[in-house]
Amino acid sequence: MPISSLLSAAPDKENLPLPLPTVTKAPAATAAAAAAAAAAASRKRKSTEALAPAPEFNVDDIYLGNQEIDENPDQVRRKINRYIDGGATTKTAFAREIGVSSKSLSGFMAENGPNKGYNHASYRAAWEFFKKREMVGLKLPVKRLKTTAATATTSGATATAPGTTGTAASRKPAFNSAGVDLGDIALPGEATDAVPVFDSCDEVRRKINLHLKKEGVTQAQFCRDILAQLQGPGRPASIQGSQLSRFRGMKGAGAGATTGVYYGAYVFFEKLRLKEGKPKTKHRTDMEQAWGPEGFDRENDSRRG
Repeated sequence: MPISSLLSAAPDKENLPLPLPTVTKAPAATAAAAAAAAAAASRKRKSTEALAPAPEFNVDDIYLGNQEIDENPDQVRRKINRYIDGGATTKTAFAREIGVSSKSLSGFMAENGPNKGYNHASYRAAWEFFKKREMVGLKLPVKRLKTTAATATTSGATATAPGTTGTAASRKPAFNSAGVDLGDIALPGEATDAVPVFDSCDEVRRKINLHLKKEGVTQAQFCRDILAQLQGPGRPASIQGSQLSRFRGMKGAGAGATTGVYYGAYVFFEKLRLKEGKPKTKHRTDMEQAWGPEGFDRENDSRRG
């Protein structure tokens, strides 16, 4: 074959189309994983930024200046009682913490009534203490009442705060210093604090002293038990330990007859007697005969027995 023919038969490489570049596609699963990783990294950055440590607050650094007090003395006293009874501190330590003497704090706590105690240094000092705590989100402690296995078995429920009410099926037991539920016991005249009293003041004092000797019974809780029995329009905001101590220190069948401690304690012990199914004492029957259905005179102090 002539050389010219061979040359014409050879392919014209210069005119051939160039090959396309090879493109390797990533599998779909690999692409999705990469996108997820990128999103996770973004979220991690945002999360890290969001969790940056917040500045710490020091209660002592808060300055209230001459800010007006927005709670009355009784409201402040209730907070003090709850703070101490909740186990956060002792009365002496609390006085030191707010910068007053124990004597000053005791004087303020001995007052009773929303308008009693404005002039005490402990009033504003305690109010400032709790106000600062509220501003940084610190709540008052909650005291949990302890119950024995026998109590839990008898009641069929766990302990709850005193004063719980409701239907017989739904009402939770109202436990107190006696460790029993007295919420299902109602006495005639109770709604208006007019229950006839058939124990002398000395007899009620004797019962109080015996009750406070029982294991686990505190004076603070018993004061709340007394208050829970007062339901009339003249019901005080609280019963203070100083009031209980003052009544316990009196002597005489009628000494202290006009006090809420006397009436409230009598109602408490009478409900407890009925709950436990105990009979009336000889003193009780003698008082019924001596004073009739209206009961002992509670309008006059230091009466004859």
